[in-house]
Formats: sequence, C-alpha cells, structure tokens
Amino acid sequence: EDQLTSAREENRVLLAKVKELTVRVHELNATNAALLAEVEMYRAEFASTKSSSGIGSYVGEENKEALVDDGADDFVTAGNGIYASDPAVTLPKMHGISNPLCCSLHPNDTLMATGGADGNLILCQWGVALAPGDESSKKAVDDSIKVACGAPVICSAFAQVTKGRGSPLPLVAAGCMDGSVSIIHCGLDLEDSANRVLYSFKHEKYVKTICWSPSEQLVASASADGTIKLHRVGNVPNMFDGSDGDEFSSELIQSFHFDGPVEAMCFVDEGNSLCCYVRETSYLTYFDLKEEYKQSKYSLNGKPAIGDRFDDHVSFSVLSLQPCPTGKYVAAATDAARNIIMEAKTDRIVRNLYGHNNDGFSNPKIAWSSSGQYIYGNSQNENCVCVWDVASASMVKRLEGDAFVRDIYSSSTTDTVATVSFDKTAKVWLNEM
Repeated sequence: EDQLTSAREENRVLLAKVKELTVRVHELNATNAALLAEVEMYRAEFASTKSSSGIGSYVGEENKEALVDDGADDFVTAGNGIYASDPAVTLPKMHGISNPLCCSLHPNDTLMATGGADGNLILCQWGVALAPGDESSKKAVDDSIKVACGAPVICSAFAQVTKGRGSPLPLVAAGCMDGSVSIIHCGLDLEDSANRVLYSFKHEKYVKTICWSPSEQLVASASADGTIKLHRVGNVPNMFDGSDGDEFSSELIQSFHFDGPVEAMCFVDEGNSLCCYVRETSYLTYFDLKEEYKQSKYSLNGKPAIGDRFDDHVSFSVLSLQPCPTGKYVAAATDAARNIIMEAKTDRIVRNLYGHNNDGFSNPKIAWSSSGQYIYGNSQNENCVCVWDVASASMVKRLEGDAFVRDIYSSSTTDTVATVSFDKTAKVWLNEM
C-alpha cells in the first residue's frame, strides 16, 4: 500500500511537471514565431533598401510616405468579452465512422452543414440538441438529412442574404475531393424530397474553398488546379408546394487561371471584389467585379510594390481567408503559426496574432466573431480553438475539445460558432451567459 501511495504521488508530480513544460513550450513557440516575423520584416526592409540604392529604381518622397502605416486603427478598444465560448451542443458521429471535414451555418444560424470523408453533406437542425434530456443530441443527428455528393466533401457554404432579398436563397454548395462542386437545395424543415443536388460542375483537381457573394447570386469555387470558377445562379424551384416551378439555372460567367493552387478566397467590399491567395506568391490578389474583373495585388509583407516589383519572398502560405463582418478587413491564417489581419485592398497589416502552432503540414482555419473584436483559429496538434482579442493581439482563451479541430465557422450576426473535429463530432459554441 505504501508503494502504491508513493507511485501515485510520483505520478502526480510528473504530471504537474509535464503541464508546466507544456506551457513553457507554448511560450517558446510564440516567441519563436514573433522572432520569425521580425526576420521577415528586416528581410523586406533590406530588399527595399537594395532596390532603391541606384540600380534601376528610385523611391521618391511620395513612395516613402506610402511605406508608412499611418492609417486609422479600428481596433483601439479592447473586446467586450462577449464571444462564443460555451460548447452548448455536441453532435456525435455525424458521418458515422468517418471524420467530418468541414462545417458551415445557414445565415439564420438554425441549420448546420457538415461535409465528411464518407462523401456526404449532412444538414442538421442543431438546435434540437438544446432540448432537455440525454437523447436530444442523438435525435438531432438522427433527424439530419444526408445528401450524397460522390466524393469526400472538404468545403461547404450556404448562400448569403443578398441585396433586395429578405432571405437567402435556399442553397448550399459543397466542394469535393474529386473536383466536383454540388449546388444543393436546402429546406429549413429538412424534408427529404426538398434537399437534393440541383446542379454540379467540376474542376480538374480537388476543391479548396467555396464562397457566396453577399450582394449578388454568385458562388465562387477555387481549386488545387489553379482555377477559380464564378457562377451566377438563377431560378430556384419551390419544392414545398408540390411542383418544381421554374427550372434551376446556373451560368459560368467567369473563370480565373493561375500558376499554382488557389488556397484561400473570400468576397470583400460588400461583394464587389473577390480576394484570393495563390500558393508560392507573396501577395493577395483582388478582382473588381464592378470594373470588368480588374486585377490588383497587395503585398503580404506589409509594404507596397515599388513600381511593378514585389518582395517575392514570404516564409508562409495563406490557407484560410475570412472577411470581418463589416468587410473592411480580412483575416489570413498561415502555415507558419501566424495569423494576419489586413485592411482589405491595401498592403496594410493591422495585427499579427501568435501563440498557436501551425506548420506546412497543418490545416489552419480562421473566423471572426460577430462583433469583429475577436478571432477564432485552430492549432496543430492541439485539441482546441484559440481566441484572440484583435485590439491587444493577445490570446484570451483556448476552447478545449477532445480532438484536432478540422474546421471553424462563425456566424456574422450572432455569437454562434460551429466546429468539426477528428473525434467524429460537430460542436456548436454559444456565448457563455
């Protein structure tokens, strides 16, 4: 008995030491990330100095002023402490024995879509799980609708509320591993007959991301084949009155072609511009949809191009892009344990966020709180969602889970966040009242 007591005490001491060392590792990783950022900054400054030293280009007074970040700061005031932090709903085995790979929420937050390795898109009324009783979560899963997509679903997005419409189109898009994109009718009451694939098209390689315009009936899909396809959708059948009504229509109105995979994409400027990142580049590319897709590029190094020249070196790739609720800023999750907040359609870096882990083998995701004061992000080899206060650029909380978080989606109107993890569960996080 004495030996058992001694062993237990020794084990307790060791566990305490492990916890202490884990915290220290996190601190060292954050310090290392900050040092890497400084190196990046000095490298960019050296490149600017070299290019302006008399070998082909001259930086005049106007360009010197452009290199100074003197813009107004919308993130002076610290966050109000209101953000999703309570794991109010846990939905087990949404895709059976397969892992969920992506998640998204309907604009009214009542319907959640998850895509899985089983090749299905699941539509779930997650609020059912808030009912009293141990079986409520199981009921929410059992009542969900399964839409077969033919290949693992790795990204999804609901149509947004567009100008002139009181409600969004009843559509959700699913992007798959085989390069296919399915446009699916989604009824809020989850009738089997109403939820089906209306239209599909294909890229040559797997789909990286999908997003809908907040101002027009446009959906954009980006692929590892280096293309973006922009479709305009038309008539959506009324599937709840016993007839199909007008035939659904979808038209490819533009495609963009790049030399590398399109890793991330989002609409900004109230849907008037499409922003994307292409691997092996050092800038974000914007297309102005109101000016015949006029293209502009803005450096990720925080400094504008000198003439037509960019500092071509960056030590990271952007793998997730999300606009803030107002559309003025974009958040970029990188594979170098650094999340970047930039003013949209400028070179201006507003904040750098550190304290998490992500490298070239990770799958970083990022999302804004509905207030625009907080950022959510995942962390490689950690079973948590990290929460940063944008004003202070400090991590204020880790939302602990039981497995690596594969995807994060945050509502733009309420404090509701959806996540999917490699423990085969989906979670909905709400504001902790």
